[in-house]
Amino acid sequence: MHSVKVFLIAFIFSVTLVGCGGSSDDTSVVDEVIVDDDTQDDSVDDTVDDEITTYYNVDLFTVLPLTENEVSCTLENGSETTCYELTFAANTVGDTEGEGTVGPYCPDSISTPRIEAGLGVYDGETNPGFQSLVDAAQGMDADGYDIVDEDGNIRSGGGGDFSYCLSMAFDSSLTVTYLIPVTPEFRSEAYYIPTVGSIGLGINGIPIKGDPPSVTTAEAGIGGTGSGNIPALDHCGGHADPAGYYHWHFIPQSINTVFDAPEYNFTNLYGISCTNTYIEYEDHAAFAGLAKDGFPIYAAYDLIDGTNTLPADVATIDECNGHTHATEEFPDGAYHYHALETEAPTVPVCLMGSYVDRNDFSVQ
Repeated sequence: MHSVKVFLIAFIFSVTLVGCGGSSDDTSVVDEVIVDDDTQDDSVDDTVDDEITTYYNVDLFTVLPLTENEVSCTLENGSETTCYELTFAANTVGDTEGEGTVGPYCPDSISTPRIEAGLGVYDGETNPGFQSLVDAAQGMDADGYDIVDEDGNIRSGGGGDFSYCLSMAFDSSLTVTYLIPVTPEFRSEAYYIPTVGSIGLGINGIPIKGDPPSVTTAEAGIGGTGSGNIPALDHCGGHADPAGYYHWHFIPQSINTVFDAPEYNFTNLYGISCTNTYIEYEDHAAFAGLAKDGFPIYAAYDLIDGTNTLPADVATIDECNGHTHATEEFPDGAYHYHALETEAPTVPVCLMGSYVDRNDFSVQ
């Protein structure tokens, strides 16, 4: 094992997601993954060409921005720099009808087949965790949240004195705009993503967010439920914001690795998988987008010699599940993040780069 060369920093890094079609076929299989006792593959170049200053390349995106500009911006570390200002049409991976249909979301009742029900993250006492909303509603009801009526129907929509499953309407007239540093700058310490905090954008221009709102806790500054309402996620880990734009709380290219994990086993048990035609859901090593600090985001694995390989077996990973080495898209090397392989949500829990504070993401 040779020592890891660290990109641009001379210190050691010391040191958590809300709407896509499901499939009833029980055929989803996780690609072969190489697991090695060594923490680094000697064949991988983990250096970075210092001449590379930007990782945004429009050719890597499956949806083109409506507008693309370079503008002056200020990062949260005080740095005056240049940012890409990228504006995309909202909801470019489909709506509730038509090609790339998203959903399912709130189930009608506790007897709804799980393949026809959305997903949610419940943080109460009874059966907490990432699960079908059929199960989450029953756990919530057991904890005193009146979300299931006397006939077994699951309350949805809100607006009353009960608890609800929440599913918002889409507004495809919206646009979403991102400010991404042209030249990424490392922070002195990791920035941990708050609940529903902005992480970056996917290759279709779709926003990537932190953990979905808590069911049980109302967090200051966040429009979370905190009142026993649970937001519905589709089978690709996304949903519509109350404002009407679709966004993800998972890296969708790798959500099927979660469904296939032993602790969930959703594919084998219920036939659940992400199959939206706008998402490379079969490529668990795919380039997935850009973080708001300008560094790339990849799916759960690295592709080494044609084989999906755990990132930690390629080059040492840090607390944000990031590391530096050459990739197909960046052959001269790039620091990049990976989706979590079997944890839900799958988004990186933190970022290592500085970002535009306050207005890094906007909706019109």
